[in-house]
Amino acid sequence: MKKIFTLFAVACMALSVSAQEKVMFDPAGTYGNGATLTSENTKVVLGNDRTTKNYDLKLASVKAYCAELLGQTVLVENEEGVKEEKTRVVYVVGNQNPKDGELDGDKSAGSGYNPEKMNLPHSGTYYMITPATNGHITAFIVLNADKAFYVVKSNGEALPKSAITIKADGEEPTVVPQNDDNTINEKTTGTVEFDVLAGETYYVFCAGSKLSFGGYVFESTGDTPGPQPGEGSNVATDPALPITFNSWDANFLILKTGVSAGDKFVFTGEAIDVADWQWGPQILPKSNADWSDLGPALVPGADGKATFTLTEEYAKVINDNGGLRVQGMGVIVTTVNYEPAGEPQPEGDKVSIIDKFTYTWGAEKGETITQNADGSITFNSVEWGGAAAWLADNDTPADWSSYTKLVFVYAEPTTVNTQGFVQTTTENLTWWGNAGITSLECPFDGKDVTKVNQVALQASAPATIVIKEIYLVKSVEGIEELVSIKNVFDVNAPAYNLAGMRVGKDYKGVVIQNGHKFIQK
Repeated sequence: MKKIFTLFAVACMALSVSAQEKVMFDPAGTYGNGATLTSENTKVVLGNDRTTKNYDLKLASVKAYCAELLGQTVLVENEEGVKEEKTRVVYVVGNQNPKDGELDGDKSAGSGYNPEKMNLPHSGTYYMITPATNGHITAFIVLNADKAFYVVKSNGEALPKSAITIKADGEEPTVVPQNDDNTINEKTTGTVEFDVLAGETYYVFCAGSKLSFGGYVFESTGDTPGPQPGEGSNVATDPALPITFNSWDANFLILKTGVSAGDKFVFTGEAIDVADWQWGPQILPKSNADWSDLGPALVPGADGKATFTLTEEYAKVINDNGGLRVQGMGVIVTTVNYEPAGEPQPEGDKVSIIDKFTYTWGAEKGETITQNADGSITFNSVEWGGAAAWLADNDTPADWSSYTKLVFVYAEPTTVNTQGFVQTTTENLTWWGNAGITSLECPFDGKDVTKVNQVALQASAPATIVIKEIYLVKSVEGIEELVSIKNVFDVNAPAYNLAGMRVGKDYKGVVIQNGHKFIQK
């Protein structure tokens, strides 16, 4: 099966960062299920239409506007059967209406798109456009009357009508207004235009109808990724940063997918006064699907930074739902930086503390904890009880400053949400874990754990949880010994973290400089 897109022109204007790509279907090509059509800065994927039939390839007779924009010379048979060269736009159209279910044999299944449900199509006729840079799309379409037309982002959010321009073909283009229900009044052959952000995927389709889609022009602004959310940020956000969180109404979406466990989002913020808000500045990562919390609120440290480290579960939520939604209170978020995990950092010695978990917070309600012969414990929880360990022997708190994190390991994926809890002499520290995880990590980054009274695992609902391990990870020492020739170092040489990102002298952690690895404190 041929999957061909023809890149007819790439024009770079002098003294401009803008580049224009004109991309057209091959009139001799064949385009089937999920065909990926790629140019230098854009990728188009045809929707999951029918398993046994390709998209139909057709020619549109066009007037001056579309002929100049996307027309190409093709051989067309006249009434006498003689092939003549004509200017046409080559386009494709599918066989099934777009639905949110998978294909059922050769037919699309499920329901059509609803802006309130934000249910993206998974089968039928739709087109997905992903740009590598910020820019502007002008695409050829044939749009039926009385059928709702949408351009939808990967999180299911439809672009407002004000962000979309539909033009009818003619000697001069004519703007076609959309009605309140996103329909148009007459069938239109012409174009649709809208701005795009680097790395976002835009679904283009017509609810209850099979949208015809032809070539397109992509005008790049040259920015990637973008828009730049704030000075020093390296990810795109919608809307652009900075954002002031003086109420829970404000939020922004980090337009980043393809993330993995161990990756980090680092927020830089500035605290502000919010009337009657007693908890201090907070940044709260949320699922873009249902706005559920992806962990406890992050509190910026003295340097204004707050780090969100992804678990395998959080990474999947972000990848499945088009990014990470963020709320906050009492803070201005000025930048967001994404730090891939890169090489795994060496983990220090594990110090088991499971034998210290001997009592529960909900014993009076029937909550129990049992020490098993294999060293595990079985915790029969009540709602927000807790399997707990008291660490302040003789009223002397434990000093955990030499540890980097606390880890709970479960024998089976949890059926309820769980929460790690550490009580110090000054505050209560918590780490959230959604149902279905097999371990809960509680990193101590930026937290004062020099005086710990007790530690516990809480459950959000009655459940039986078998805990295989509970341990602390001792800090790795001695990595600086890898550097034994510091005297030959160029102290001004560029330094990089384990993810290959350049860092400055204020960066704390494992650093590679002059080809050597050491800890920068």
